Amino acid sequence: MATYLNAYELTKQIRMGLNEYDVIDENYLQGVDESGAYQNDYLLQQINNSQRYIYNSIMKKERGIFLKETSLTGVDSVFTLPWDFGYVGEFRDDNGYKVYNTKPVSFRPTDATGNKSCYYRKGNTFVVDKSSISLTYKLYYYSKPRDLDMGTCASGSATEIKLATSAKKLADYYNGMIIENITSDWVDTISDYTASRVATITETAAQGETYGIVSELPEPFHFLIPIRTLMEIKASNPVVYDTPSKEEIMFFNEQFNEALNSYAGSQEDESIEDMFTDFEPATFNVYYNN
Repeated sequence: MATYLNAYELTKQIRMGLNEYDVIDENYLQGVDESGAYQNDYLLQQINNSQRYIYNSIMKKERGIFLKETSLTGVDSVFTLPWDFGYVGEFRDDNGYKVYNTKPVSFRPTDATGNKSCYYRKGNTFVVDKSSISLTYKLYYYSKPRDLDMGTCASGSATEIKLATSAKKLADYYNGMIIENITSDWVDTISDYTASRVATITETAAQGETYGIVSELPEPFHFLIPIRTLMEIKASNPVVYDTPSKEEIMFFNEQFNEALNSYAGSQEDESIEDMFTDFEPATFNVYYNN
């Protein structure tokens, strides 16, 4: 049976796999003792790399799993994209008509009013070609799982928790993500997040409590993250002096195949063997393509 995994639990499993986990006091895991070979920040980076890899692999077969829709309201023709935006599906105006992507060379002259049916990408925004648009448009997009975080909260109160310094300093980044408090044993959803790392919740948190943010990958794929992460570390970390064995690679491929078939029932023409034909260490770091 699949189980939701937060970043704290993922880090714990990986430390156990690396034989660097103290079952008595969890000092390495909680960051109290940093004398070990693997720092939590490094393990989190590898966890997030593995999450990206699994996401990219799923997208090759069943991208509809990540299809979402949302309403965006323009501010002087600028529409800010959600933080989990990965790929555009379709952008529609207030009347439901498709808005078409245009190249930067097609920008309207400054003395022209432009066209409300055209937009271009600028950073984490879509800019509609027509000036002064403040209407609400509809965006259909394929989401990407955001980076996970875990650690000891810097402060807490009723309805607020300040995340560790490893968390993103980007307003709204964790909005809508599930957070689990390991110390107080509660689960909540972050409704708002500030650049000062303060998350709004409905539960009560206290300074010094440990937490972990839950992966946005579908639950049946969560157990693959520590398996893949251990392969990443073996392939890239000089402390290990080892590479993933053929058996480990085959095991990961088989487990991914089973998870994909049971969750999505893929009937695509591309076989799973074609996706996993050659695993060289150099292929282990795969990143989002935006």
